[in-house]
Amino acid sequence: MFLRRNHHAVNARNGLLKLTSRWNNEAVLNPKEILILNLMPTKEATEWQFLQRLHETGIDCTVTFLYPATHRFRHAGGERIKQHYVCLDQIRQRCFDGLIITGAPVECLPFEAVDYWDEFKQIVEWAHDHVKSIIYECWAAQAGLWNDFGLPKQKMSHKLFGVYQGTASCDSALLKDLNTIKIPQSRHTKVELPKQLPAGLKILAANQTIDPLIYQADEGHSIYITGHPEYSADTLDNEYQRDQQKGLAIQPPKNYYVDQNHLDIDYSWRQPGIQLYRNWLNSLAG
Repeated sequence: MFLRRNHHAVNARNGLLKLTSRWNNEAVLNPKEILILNLMPTKEATEWQFLQRLHETGIDCTVTFLYPATHRFRHAGGERIKQHYVCLDQIRQRCFDGLIITGAPVECLPFEAVDYWDEFKQIVEWAHDHVKSIIYECWAAQAGLWNDFGLPKQKMSHKLFGVYQGTASCDSALLKDLNTIKIPQSRHTKVELPKQLPAGLKILAANQTIDPLIYQADEGHSIYITGHPEYSADTLDNEYQRDQQKGLAIQPPKNYYVDQNHLDIDYSWRQPGIQLYRNWLNSLAG
């Protein structure tokens, strides 16, 4: 159940929440046009997370949801996605202020084995001329760093699961008013970094115990976030319960529950996430 909050300034042009009237649009003036390539299996929950987080920035936005036309859906809901999302061919002549590419449950596959890999590269190439800035998240961040800089991913011995804090490592408009930032992580792989970063790539937020949380290239045109700033308070809890029910060897998410009873959640990444997206939206001016 997706409950509506107070007045919002974010509209959905399409998507499943708009279809089922669980996100109501209102008139906005000169909104930022945001395109979201939704690769997550939890389509409706992901729509809600991004719409809500963008709404919380207080900046008017209109969101269009995109899907990869070359993906082979393994469930009946694929037809709904095709009907209520757009594909690249439908928007090829349009320009957007920003593009967000979500995570995807394909991180253990080689990039080239993902059925929409070629289309992913086509979308990124198209975006370089039609979008002011791209945010790549989780798997998409690894895919973007591989596609743009040839940085491979590496499987970790255990799942990185929890909320991790990054410290700003250089001045950036993206991290305005954020000396530190907390971001949920839920992944089995990490970026394999060389001793020296490729020319043009910068680390914006680093953590001493895990790989960097945020990278940037092309003066902010490309932003790579290794986690999920958009996650709702209960998303990691839902994943934890799901994996437990599957009988998987899973540790509780770190830095997430208030105590060992695992009943109360420390929603510590909400305000930093709002500020991060607000800074990004403000950078899209002009």
